[in-house]
This record gives sequence, C-alpha cells and structure tokens, in this order.
Amino acid sequence: MRPALGWLLAIVIALAALAGLIAILNARDEGGVNQETTASAAGPGSPYRGMPALSPALQSAVKRGNVVVLYRDAKPPPGTQRLVPPGGTALVQAGQGVVLQREPKLKAALAAVSAKKVEQADSPQQLQQFVDYWLGGR
Repeated sequence: MRPALGWLLAIVIALAALAGLIAILNARDEGGVNQETTASAAGPGSPYRGMPALSPALQSAVKRGNVVVLYRDAKPPPGTQRLVPPGGTALVQAGQGVVLQREPKLKAALAAVSAKKVEQADSPQQLQQFVDYWLGGR
C-alpha cells in the first residue's frame, strides 16, 4: 500500500507543479487580441473622430450602416452619383445606402464617412473602394 500512496503523492505534486508553471507562463503572455483595436484598424479610411462634422440626421444614417458622401462645390463632381447604389431611400432605411450632402467647408472635393472611418478624395473614383467596403465588403 505504501508504494501506491507514494506514487499517488508524486503524481499530485507533479500536477500541482505543472499547473503552477502554466499559470506563470499565462501571466507573462501578451499575445491577446484587442477586439476594439482590430475592428477599428480594419477597412479603408482613417478613423472618424467627428470631422467633418455631421448633422444629427447624417450621424443617425451612418450609425445604421450607411455611407455619407459629402461634396464641397455647389454640385457634386461628375460621377459622384455612381457611388449611390440603386434602391433609393429603401436602402438608406436599411442601412445599406449612400447619402449625398453638400458641405462647403471641406478641404478636399469629397469626403466619405462611415460609422468608423472617413476618406477624403478629389474624385468619386477614389472613394469607390471605401463605399463598396463599408456597404457590403465588410
């Protein structure tokens, strides 16, 4: 009986030592993934930090998943309308549309804003990838 008790005691001590070693290694592990940082780093554009400023209605639109395309001049540059997918207000209500709005204070000719990112551009073609990504390429 004594040899079996000795073996059992040795196994318990070995398991406790192994558990302690695992705990020490896990405490030093810095390989965790920060989901917030990963999500905000994904996708085209720069982080949106409130500039250009959006009206409450436009803020609500981007929170639903829409992309707001702002233009500086009296009329949008040629080709801007091609960024708007067919479907009109139904898509905007579903959070899958593009809302065009004039913003004369823009530094660039155009700016596209999603809930997380913003992209400034001189032509609508430069915004196509941004719009495609944030409307469905996620």
